[in-house]
Amino acid sequence: MPRKIHPDHLRNDFFEISETLVPIIENGQRKLIPASLAIDKQLLLKAASGDLKAILEWNKMRDKHTLQYVNTQRACMEQLHKSEEIVRKYPEDVTDDYKLMTRRLRALTDPDYLP
Repeated sequence: MPRKIHPDHLRNDFFEISETLVPIIENGQRKLIPASLAIDKQLLLKAASGDLKAILEWNKMRDKHTLQYVNTQRACMEQLHKSEEIVRKYPEDVTDDYKLMTRRLRALTDPDYLP
């Protein structure tokens, strides 16, 4: 009887196997790195050498990762804004620790912030 394949198992297997260490030579030194990183390095080298398919794939990956980063940053900023609104609207109901955490988060995300 054939084994049933579930998408979650395939995904887990994919990410698990991508962490398999493979040997590479870098700057004359042999070292082990995850297979996924070795593939990314190879793609980068091909793109840098002018391989059009590799350049297109690299740009797709860059755009995807940039969008994920921007979405994560936006979600953090939205949460920070909500926290600041709570502090402004209900200052007597918010703990000093919550206020301090909100100020510190603002300072981390906004280098021009002056508390």
